Amino acid sequence: MRIRRAERDDMRRLCVTGMRAFHDDPVMRWLFPTDEEFFAPGGEVFRVPMTGWLDHEEVWCTDDVTAFAAWIPPGRPEPTTEPDPPLEMPPPDQLERFMALRENLAANTPAEDHWYLQLLATHPDWQRQGVGAALMAAMFERSDDEGLPCYLETETPENVAYYRRHGFKVRTEWDVPLDGPHMWGMFRPVN
Repeated sequence: MRIRRAERDDMRRLCVTGMRAFHDDPVMRWLFPTDEEFFAPGGEVFRVPMTGWLDHEEVWCTDDVTAFAAWIPPGRPEPTTEPDPPLEMPPPDQLERFMALRENLAANTPAEDHWYLQLLATHPDWQRQGVGAALMAAMFERSDDEGLPCYLETETPENVAYYRRHGFKVRTEWDVPLDGPHMWGMFRPVN
């Protein structure tokens, strides 16, 4: 399996893979609770964040784009590309959930420089075949060479166990307000 840097031409396939992989994710379904909104054609639910992730040029995917890892560089620089079409203002209740999540993520972000695994997504038809592990391993080698740890957040006990097998340790836990999900912040030290 070849892993490569994702390109803007991969946008639609990346978004569809993300939508398929996160169809039952507690955070995504809390933010987008209706099937109509979440399963909009072309993985629309991921278009805006994917635009920003691709800005950093650290989205790595399989050649067929059935899996990807979106990494944010140390210092978490803000993206500069605006989504096209532009982001529409979400309804007030959804905006309130986005803001609650953002505040909680910021409160639990490690102070030390790190590579941030924003999203690891594998299409359900390809899960449990080592694809996610291969995507992470490529960055682990790089982050270890750079002397930088890795960090992520997750929302299920199964994911906590999965990431533990790959060297991450739980650093923080919290409940997102507004009936949001329980979350774990996980840190992988330099090896």
